[in-house]
Amino acid sequence: MTGTIEYTRNGLLSVTTEQAGRKEEPSLLAVDPLATRTSELSSADIIRGLAELDGRYSRDELEDTLLETLDLPADAAADLVADLIEAGFLRPADRHGDPTASWEATGWRAALEYHEYVRDYPFIDEAVENSEYEDVEGMETEIMQEYRAREEPPAIYKDYDVDERIELPPIEEAERVTVANALSTSLFGRADSTRDALDARTLSAILYFAFGETGKLQTEHQGPKLRKPVPSGGARHPTEGYVAVFEAMDLPAGIYHYSVRDHALERLPTDTDLEKPLLWGIDSDPAALIGCTSVVERSMWRYREPRTYRVLLHDLGHVLETLRIAARAFGLSTMAGFKFDDAYLEEFFGVDHAEEPLLAYAALSADP
Repeated sequence: MTGTIEYTRNGLLSVTTEQAGRKEEPSLLAVDPLATRTSELSSADIIRGLAELDGRYSRDELEDTLLETLDLPADAAADLVADLIEAGFLRPADRHGDPTASWEATGWRAALEYHEYVRDYPFIDEAVENSEYEDVEGMETEIMQEYRAREEPPAIYKDYDVDERIELPPIEEAERVTVANALSTSLFGRADSTRDALDARTLSAILYFAFGETGKLQTEHQGPKLRKPVPSGGARHPTEGYVAVFEAMDLPAGIYHYSVRDHALERLPTDTDLEKPLLWGIDSDPAALIGCTSVVERSMWRYREPRTYRVLLHDLGHVLETLRIAARAFGLSTMAGFKFDDAYLEEFFGVDHAEEPLLAYAALSADP
């Protein structure tokens, strides 16, 4: 015997208005990320009726509630319930209840909205049949040609015009560490340092393996791309590195940008006092702090759909894990952090939160 179907309100519905250049009153729109669609509402009373629905209701109970709330005739209430169900404003509740409720109750509504918006977001098929290009690098398509015709790809390097630049020791001078040794000493989580101080040679190797350039790839319609020790979606490499040096044997304390082009530290002019910021979960006294930002336009230019924001985080993960493995291989304790005062640390490193948000940091510690 089939039980009575119960319904819950779609908790992700958001309501907005849109003038759309018309002279009459703006349209009232309900945006539903679960169904990836937007519906025009005939009356604000619908929103008032939905606001009264907080729980699980049978179809009869829905009709009774809307009949009373909106003072509707019985047949009109029944029609409205049918329309709301068809539009996805009311959703069947399974035995576990509204699967989105726990997200909203725990403060994850914004994350859920993004998750649902991109869950079935259509991909752009960039494979063009009978392309005039035949080699692997010629897989750039007519779409890429259109992008390039409108604007040039973002720069693959970020450079600062600074007065002080410190050339880092060549990577060939770094200690020889085998892959097996690096992985065997890179235990999960934090491990105690076996090195009594941070020096330029060690920092040079760590930055190179996480951010450094190993070569270039020239493409037909996307311009040059960098090759690096870490993988990156589409070779966009949006993750950029900054370093706050607090204590190092042969490096002056200061805030720096790591120049991929020159394998050098560019000392940033900043009004921020060089004090070790409060870092949640870091109980050691770091010798240096590596800030990982994302130059979002590098990925935006190539991948013009919102799902790609996930790839920025995948890229960051590759860099952080490489930082951890390299630091441990050279005897340093390291911990990554994601919980911090965004505004303070973005000012600390001198980056703009919209163009280049700070996503994480890695604290490097030595035990004197």
